[in-house]
Amino acid sequence: MIDRYLLILLIVLVLGTAGAFFLLMPILPTLIVSVMLIGMLAMFWLGLHVARHAKVADDGAAESPADEWTLSEHAR
Repeated sequence: MIDRYLLILLIVLVLGTAGAFFLLMPILPTLIVSVMLIGMLAMFWLGLHVARHAKVADDGAAESPADEWTLSEHAR
């Protein structure tokens, strides 16, 4: 029972702190920073996802679609 009260108190404390922060700070720069951080986290996650799903050739080199587009083949 005390856990529920502590959880409710924690939620009120976090919401109150966030509300006080937004009363002092303008919302536009805060949103811009938040979007930039979310974008960086998304790119990091995308890099991890691509690295986990990369195909590895027999010689240990990673295969990628860029390997098909070499300058020597298309320069002729």
